[in-house]
Amino acid sequence: MRIRRTAGLVAGCTTLALFATVGSTGTASAAIYPSAYGCKPGNVCLYYSDMSSPSFSREGNWSGSEFSMQIVNNGAQERDQDHIRFTAEKYSPSAGKMIKYKGCLHYATPNATGGQYKLDLVPTNSYGYTVKSLTWGPECGSGEEVLQFA
Repeated sequence: MRIRRTAGLVAGCTTLALFATVGSTGTASAAIYPSAYGCKPGNVCLYYSDMSSPSFSREGNWSGSEFSMQIVNNGAQERDQDHIRFTAEKYSPSAGKMIKYKGCLHYATPNATGGQYKLDLVPTNSYGYTVKSLTWGPECGSGEEVLQFA
């Protein structure tokens, strides 16, 4: 997978360089890809508070436990490997337990034309989200949302 991902990244960067040279409009949104919010191309990144630098970054699949207030998918376009699926949980004081969530994000594209690649995980009642897994895969399905109950 790493070789395919690298090959896709090289091809994507070449395409982006051509876009920047030929079709750049000079707008701030055109600069989102390939370095979306300091997230390296080919990675998915989590942010603890501000979006200037990721608190966690990963190229491959991952499971563990990371507090996050934002997720950015800066994956390179690659068939069946460029969308990120994640699981997360957040404590609900009204339910008295952890509530599980899941979601699917598109990869970042110039001018954000490909779909939602960034998600704000807004805390409620002082309780925030803990991301539990990040898995690369194909297009988000018709029943998958950016954030939903698991």
